Amino acid sequence: MQLIFVRHGRPKVVEGDNDPVLSDAGRSQAEQLAAWLSQRRIERVVSSPMRRALDTAEPTRKMLGLDLEVVDGLAEVGRGGPGYRGVEELRKDPVRWANFLDDPVSFFGGDPIIFRETVLSSVAGLFNSHAVGRTAVFTHGVPINVVISHVLGLKRVMHFLPHYCSLTRVAGSSLDDLTIESINETGHLGDWE
Repeated sequence: MQLIFVRHGRPKVVEGDNDPVLSDAGRSQAEQLAAWLSQRRIERVVSSPMRRALDTAEPTRKMLGLDLEVVDGLAEVGRGGPGYRGVEELRKDPVRWANFLDDPVSFFGGDPIIFRETVLSSVAGLFNSHAVGRTAVFTHGVPINVVISHVLGLKRVMHFLPHYCSLTRVAGSSLDDLTIESINETGHLGDWE
């Protein structure tokens, strides 16, 4: 089975909104992605319950005529916090940025062990129920990094910053049998930024 992890499109950041919708640029990214994925024999569409992931998944779901499965454990860290803070904002303060990269889950007030177990359990569940050939998984940067860290056997969570609407592909027959096929693909977005 191949899992194509998709980071959500660019969100519309509004002060105090912890679960933003997509910006105009994000909607355009989601449409470009849907057109590309429609040519890739996607058999299943899964999403985090957060609006930016759902909004990114919707054009693909609609274009392919598939049901959208929502998996709570694929949500981003910090979803209960005071407001969305993207990497663009965090990078402005070198100390905060370093703290985020060192431990993004604790940075947002979460428990790193529980978050990791939740994400990995959710991904393992994708193999246990309705396992098919190719699944598009719409999620967020930290959960994608959790999966990559697991596959590579690394303790630290953050190793790369997925671009908006980027693809990270893994394949295997179970969570513990995954290999990485690609990380942070953006060619499907054309001139993305």
